[in-house]
Amino acid sequence: MNLITTDYGDIQYSNEDLILFTDGIFGFPDLTQYLLICLDEQDSSLLVLQSVQKPEISFAVLNPLLLYPDYSPALTPEELVSLEVSDVGDLSYYVICVIKQDFKESTVNLKAPLAINPQTLRGMQVILEGSQYGFRQKMDDFLPDSDNSENRSDADADTETEKR
Repeated sequence: MNLITTDYGDIQYSNEDLILFTDGIFGFPDLTQYLLICLDEQDSSLLVLQSVQKPEISFAVLNPLLLYPDYSPALTPEELVSLEVSDVGDLSYYVICVIKQDFKESTVNLKAPLAINPQTLRGMQVILEGSQYGFRQKMDDFLPDSDNSENRSDADADTETEKR
């Protein structure tokens, strides 16, 4: 199939490539089918989660372990059953990024990651209750020279998601 996107041109895909978010993503409950797209074959750290149903909607995402190697989300038993796994280690995780002009001001949402079963391509966005992770964690916090590199939480419960 062919998808003509607003920002990334024509994308060829098959139904086997689709990631199904049964409940959608927060703020986009009706959009349930997405493609995970690598924009640079040399660097797969920043990816795009592209809606198939609404081609103008996409999210910049990355694997949180690239920023925070100790990232360990705890899902509820119900979430694990919904994703058809018995262990959180069987899932792939991505966090939504809000990219700013000044990269250090860009943020990632560690509190509400996307959990994806790589075997079934079923996904869900979860809110990690009682965790130290923040909704808008600044990239600057992960840089070696940052004074905040140990503080991974914030008090801002803003769930705003920007589209590209």
